[in-house]
Amino acid sequence: MRLFIAVDINSRSKNLIDKKLDLIKTDLKSHFKWVNKDQWHLTLKFIGESSEVEKNKLIEALKNIEFISKNRYINFNKIDAFPDLERAKVLYLAVDEGEDFLKNLHQNLEAELKKYGFAKSDRNFIPHLTLGRSKNGPLKINDKFRDPNFINIFAEIEAVTLYQSNLKPEGPEYIKLISI
Repeated sequence: MRLFIAVDINSRSKNLIDKKLDLIKTDLKSHFKWVNKDQWHLTLKFIGESSEVEKNKLIEALKNIEFISKNRYINFNKIDAFPDLERAKVLYLAVDEGEDFLKNLHQNLEAELKKYGFAKSDRNFIPHLTLGRSKNGPLKINDKFRDPNFINIFAEIEAVTLYQSNLKPEGPEYIKLISI
């Protein structure tokens, strides 16, 4: 089974973001496959293919993470892309306020998972919420979406969740295994 650990935001925040993104989705609909808002999350760590034993270790590790989510908000302040806005393959919302909190949470998670034998990620952690993936290769993103005033949304963090990801022809299915 494919597993990953992510931060969930509440449905009210997802609805606000979805409304704000109508313009960009309309403008870029033929270029991107959009992630369904019900699947929006901020990945802390992609684990990949895992056994039942590894899944149980992940659950134990998550129970040991100190995560204080009460009244924890993050601010999405701009649209960005991987590798960049000139050659966008993955379009995402960047985190401004709350970025340090998410980076600390990621570091704490990595340290706890190491105790259970999981390798530390060699990628630089960039807190983000993926909006869509390019259908036809890299695309330059229009300047109007680069305006820092285009998006400025506070989102409430709901939980840290261990997900199972099932890949299907119509897109991935995410199953919550445990949330803290």
